[in-house]
Amino acid sequence: MSSTHKKLIKKAGAGLAIASTLALIPQAQAANWLALYNTNPPVVTPPIKIWGFVQPDYAATDGKKVEGLQGKIPSYFNGTIPNFNRIGPNLNSDNTFNILRARLGARGTLTPISDKLTYFVLTEFGNNGLTYFSGKHPVLTDAFVTWNANKFVRLSLGLQKAPGSWYSRVGIAALPYVNYPTFTQQLTLERFLAPGTRLTSAGNGGYHFVPDSGNVVGFSAFRDVGLKAFNWFRKGRWEYAYAFMLGNGGPIDSTNNNNGLDTYGMLRADYIFSGKGPYRNDAGAWVWFHNGQRKLAQIGTHKLSRWGIGGEYGRHQRQKGGFILRAGYMRAKGWIMAYAPFKYDANTASQYTGKALSGYENLTEWTLYPGSDNKAWGAYAQGGYYVTRNVELQLRYDQYDRLTNNAALQRNFKTWTLGAQYFFTPRVRLTLNYAIRRLDVPHPDAITNPVQRNNAQQIANAMGNRVDLQLTAVF
Repeated sequence: MSSTHKKLIKKAGAGLAIASTLALIPQAQAANWLALYNTNPPVVTPPIKIWGFVQPDYAATDGKKVEGLQGKIPSYFNGTIPNFNRIGPNLNSDNTFNILRARLGARGTLTPISDKLTYFVLTEFGNNGLTYFSGKHPVLTDAFVTWNANKFVRLSLGLQKAPGSWYSRVGIAALPYVNYPTFTQQLTLERFLAPGTRLTSAGNGGYHFVPDSGNVVGFSAFRDVGLKAFNWFRKGRWEYAYAFMLGNGGPIDSTNNNNGLDTYGMLRADYIFSGKGPYRNDAGAWVWFHNGQRKLAQIGTHKLSRWGIGGEYGRHQRQKGGFILRAGYMRAKGWIMAYAPFKYDANTASQYTGKALSGYENLTEWTLYPGSDNKAWGAYAQGGYYVTRNVELQLRYDQYDRLTNNAALQRNFKTWTLGAQYFFTPRVRLTLNYAIRRLDVPHPDAITNPVQRNNAQQIANAMGNRVDLQLTAVF
């Protein structure tokens, strides 16, 4: 066993010992995620119900550093731990404890007799993308009212989850893995830019920008402010569902800034074997899409397009011998970001001018590729097997191919995640993940400059593995 693997195992053991002492903390589920999230149980819904969950966790990478970089500016980063081997959202360390999420909210009915109008409000106190990019604690994550109009349509108005992939719909409290697949993190968990963000041309159809609080002003968290129409229907063992939404397509705490609205949609069909809630046993498939536009002062308005398909098959979940299989695929077109391998420092940047400054920016600033000719795709396949009703073993493979339209810029992210969950109670579980990560430069010969080719490969070779240990306690 390598020394880096031993190091990660020791870190995981230390985290497990501490986190397990927290598991003494003492989930009503619905028929599907639309019902769970956007509605309340009919007739029995109280005027107000306070609820929430906390997720303390420990995360570590093997701390692998970049070596072998060539050139005056790039060689400055030799011996440096790249951002992808640091723990977000702060990116200050390769191992840390964190209160990743701590959400507190209320839901209930505004019409107790008929339950025609219900509401949902949720706030986030944890340290994650929502609070980090907004610079606020707490931040409002959800605030909407649902009108259960009739048997054909329900309408939700306000800040809420937008229709999308399985990972965008599943409730955090039941999310089986600590981290999302890479393509989900980079393509659908959008970081929003301020309209006046200062851009510098990268010379390859992309634009560099400093990833500071003045430029990156929000995080989507799969949410938008808008109007959603949805419903689901049962016919025997079959269940069909739809959801369509118009939203601002911007930070969740601001109004529309591009004179257009984003559109979202999802269709789903399931054959139900038994059970209910997130551990319902069924066979299902879905399709989804997201279209919108983004506007920056320097480059104008550009289109954004995402769509995907997915499916699942689960039997006897939360029972010995039970299992769940899921898979999904998505494609993206336009408005694709590439995140910098190293942290930007304004004091260091001020020491450079001309080509030297450009070299520093290439390694420390994020790059936006806004044109509709920029493309990417991602996919995942995952499974879980219940050794006992309280112990689930997991395996997931996900791949993200970014900028497939440009051989020199294309990068492939491939991750195998080994996981295990222990359910102390229906409301408290411990999740352990070990991610074996790889970053490839699939077409090195397309990078004609030999120094740039070497540096791209050395940075990719530095991607290390990661371990996460997380406690989820719902109250």
